[in-house]
Amino acid sequence: MPTSPIAQVPPGSLDLLAGDVRRRRRVQRAWFALAEAHGYQEVIPPTFEYEEVFTRGAGPELAARLIRFVDRDGRLVALRADFTSAIARVVATRLADAPGPLRLAYAGKVYRQEPEGLGRRREIFQLGAELIGDPSPEADVEALRLVILQMRALGLHEFQINLGDIRFIRPLLSGLSPEQAEALRTAIDRKDRAALAAGAREIGAPAAVTRALVVLPELIGRGDVLTRAHALASGREAEEAIDRLRRVDALLGDDERRHVVYDLGEIRGLGYYSGIQFEVFVAGVGRAVGFGGRYDGLLALYGADRPAVGFALETDALADLLDEEPS
Repeated sequence: MPTSPIAQVPPGSLDLLAGDVRRRRRVQRAWFALAEAHGYQEVIPPTFEYEEVFTRGAGPELAARLIRFVDRDGRLVALRADFTSAIARVVATRLADAPGPLRLAYAGKVYRQEPEGLGRRREIFQLGAELIGDPSPEADVEALRLVILQMRALGLHEFQINLGDIRFIRPLLSGLSPEQAEALRTAIDRKDRAALAAGAREIGAPAAVTRALVVLPELIGRGDVLTRAHALASGREAEEAIDRLRRVDALLGDDERRHVVYDLGEIRGLGYYSGIQFEVFVAGVGRAVGFGGRYDGLLALYGADRPAVGFALETDALADLLDEEPS
């Protein structure tokens, strides 16, 4: 019989004790009450799926972070790394004949391999929603509104949604090698003007593209920044992105709009976004606690060609901001 002390949990995993669990349950209760009131039905995809569910549309960054294993049938499977990919598979199979639009909500864990020593969790509680089958800007606003309402339901009032549209940036990166595009994406993400200027020189970008790239870090602000961005748009696709954001801005209420900052250099997130995309920041947390966007091309990769928009929030991060309820 072993007599040495048992090892602690693996890096990136976590024991949740009574208070931790109560706070997460509060976040989930608030979420499902809100989701149900807006017509969203809960779905629970499996904890593990065939690997291709996650590699088909999410891009190489997520593929590199999958926690994989071979089952006894010899098939390569992976722990759930992304709810949106799993739900896309559900819609293409179990809900293939369901009339749209579909409003689906979820809460549970995702599992991602993270380097040891960086302090990142490998299992993360998330909650979120997917609105499938509605291509309209009203659907985009519905997703944003759910985020805002969830924050308010938790008593969190100091938060910000950084909203952009990948179609504004995509023309600036077209025709580049994967290495060149990744270098520029990194510079855009870091809002590094010097690196953007150097990158533009290296690829021999036209003057208009160079100007748009170098100014990108400054294209962040309230609705008026969209006017400046429209003047820098590189072609019809980029103009459509600005028109969409203007439409979203017009649909938001004044009290909702105060939480939205337009960031035309918003480029983080998974590779399947095709239109608006956003990150959510809350006072007291030094990183994004949520992300989302439109992914009109993703479901076609699974055999169900439908437009969609959705988001995910980190239940863990939100729960850690809540006070302990009196017992």
